[in-house]
Amino acid sequence: MDKLAEVEKRLRTLFSLWVDSSKVAQLKVDTKVDERGVLVEITGPKDVLSLIIGKKGSTINAVRKITKSIGGAVGAAISIKVNTPQS
Repeated sequence: MDKLAEVEKRLRTLFSLWVDSSKVAQLKVDTKVDERGVLVEITGPKDVLSLIIGKKGSTINAVRKITKSIGGAVGAAISIKVNTPQS
């Protein structure tokens, strides 16, 4: 399995710990390599993204800390961007 697919798989597994798997399946996770490492863009329905982001962004900030260890496991720096709907 390539590194980008491994990052996506591990993030989906992480999200499934507190969000129903059927809702996690609604998320679109795009991984791409940029000049700073791996950029992960997460897009999906507003109700699912709100569970991922958490109150005042606390949950997504915790996820960002966890992804540092995932990045260490796959040998890449990982940053996460959540694309929220503009409505």
